Amino acid sequence: MDSKIESIPEEEDLTLEPLSRLPSGPSIEPIPICKCLTTAESSLGEVIPERKKIVFSTVTRTENYLRERRIPELMRFILTKILARNIKNNVTEFTAKLLDECMIFRAGHGVAPVLFEERHLEAVVKSFDPGHRGWLSAGQVRRAFTTLSLTPPINIEERTSTDVVLNNLRATQEQELFDLLSAGVPGFTGEESIQDNQTLLDDD
Repeated sequence: MDSKIESIPEEEDLTLEPLSRLPSGPSIEPIPICKCLTTAESSLGEVIPERKKIVFSTVTRTENYLRERRIPELMRFILTKILARNIKNNVTEFTAKLLDECMIFRAGHGVAPVLFEERHLEAVVKSFDPGHRGWLSAGQVRRAFTTLSLTPPINIEERTSTDVVLNNLRATQEQELFDLLSAGVPGFTGEESIQDNQTLLDDD
């Protein structure tokens, strides 16, 4: 009887194919990167058009001019004065008169057109001395200045007379207004002009 001999299958070749022969997957496109995130070296080759340079230069000079002369702060001061006086008509006339007063004060003449009048300063000082002690603590003095958006003194005594606090508030407000009006203008020294102005008022 013929016996059938089954053929033994040959062992599979498990040798790994080199990577170069493997089928390639879908191509991955590079992710675009904003130029603002690249290093300075990579942007050295970028050429800025001459027109854009002129625009950038004009914008920079304008920003420097407004910052040095504190124009935004001056505009805020004028608008605050208009709102405080509740000017509904003749706003242009009021603004022109206010600017004239500012220029006269900057020249060392006349009264400072400050935002807070004497009665406002007295009311603030009295609010921190309801018991009529006649003096304020160092913390109360600082709060009185910050209430009026003024810069408090660096060195404050533990007890300061209310009259001294009132005088300091008045002087600081006038000094800060003068600094605002003379910002960016060469040849102005605030302390000398305010002292001259005070001398004229005392003589009158």
